[in-house]
Amino acid sequence: MNPTFKKLFLSPSSWLLGSAILVAGSASAATAAAPVRQVVTDPAFSQLVDAKARVELLTDQAKWAEGPLCLQDGRLIWSDIKANKVSGWQAKDGVSTWLEPADFQNGHTLDAQGRVVAASHGKRGIVRQEANGEWRTLVDTYQGKRLNSPNDVVADNSGTLWFTDPTFGVLSKSEGYGGTPEQGGEFVYRYVLETGEITRLETPEVHSPNGLAFSPDQQLLYVADSQMAHDFSNKMLAHRIMVYQVRDGRLSNGKVFAEIESGIPDGIKVDALGNVWSSSKEEIEVFSAAGKSLGKLLVSASDTSNLTFCSDEQGSWAYITAANKVLRVQVAKGVTGR
Repeated sequence: MNPTFKKLFLSPSSWLLGSAILVAGSASAATAAAPVRQVVTDPAFSQLVDAKARVELLTDQAKWAEGPLCLQDGRLIWSDIKANKVSGWQAKDGVSTWLEPADFQNGHTLDAQGRVVAASHGKRGIVRQEANGEWRTLVDTYQGKRLNSPNDVVADNSGTLWFTDPTFGVLSKSEGYGGTPEQGGEFVYRYVLETGEITRLETPEVHSPNGLAFSPDQQLLYVADSQMAHDFSNKMLAHRIMVYQVRDGRLSNGKVFAEIESGIPDGIKVDALGNVWSSSKEEIEVFSAAGKSLGKLLVSASDTSNLTFCSDEQGSWAYITAANKVLRVQVAKGVTGR
């Protein structure tokens, strides 16, 4: 299926980043006039996001925005899962429909050839867009049983794919075609394209894996555990980020990297400096590689789902998906490495 382009929202609205006042451990919410505000808890945060950084609202017309990814042509794409489409944005064209229907794609990454790879709730597998525009299912079973509903996917330097497979999509009528989970749990997998080998990784500490990201040297893998998304009233369920050592395609020495106190960790990214950026309820929280909270970007939205880093001729950016909104915040060059 070839991508389709339909202009929806032409010119982004622009602000300068504001500062929220931190009082007794809480911060004032972002306002409609300033869709993103910052809370600085460590001076190092100011080296990542300037107090007067530029903020742009690209759209507020999504149903549920997720899985942002920057393509090699400079376009940003993101999943609008509940609308069953993938949207795109470029500065010269504005917002467009990039793919519809999209089989409820969620997380995205690029392979070594620059092809888009997606975690598809609808296909219950990992899919890739080929050179002719058609989508090919790479993997959708483990030991003869269908996967649940892959949520996020990343590629390592060798081209091997690592992905999470919780049950959120298969159990949600608004985020997939429905069905019955067959795997007996929610797991993290590694898939080698050259051989077709799929491995279920040892992550016994993770209950409901969601977003995942490598450290810059790929010796660590961070995994968001969003178990509390199954029942937000039960605060005993996991809402944390785990970190694992990576060696020879396996994970070991799992440790709690950070507890997310506001909602759950959903999408996570690691910047070029090794800092971990995590979505949560209404914010992006940034942690040092040692797990210390450096600060937050408070987003004026009901939820914040994911983010990605990209650079263009205007600078370096953190693109944020937040419920019905997609925004971008200018960040320091060191964050993206470019």
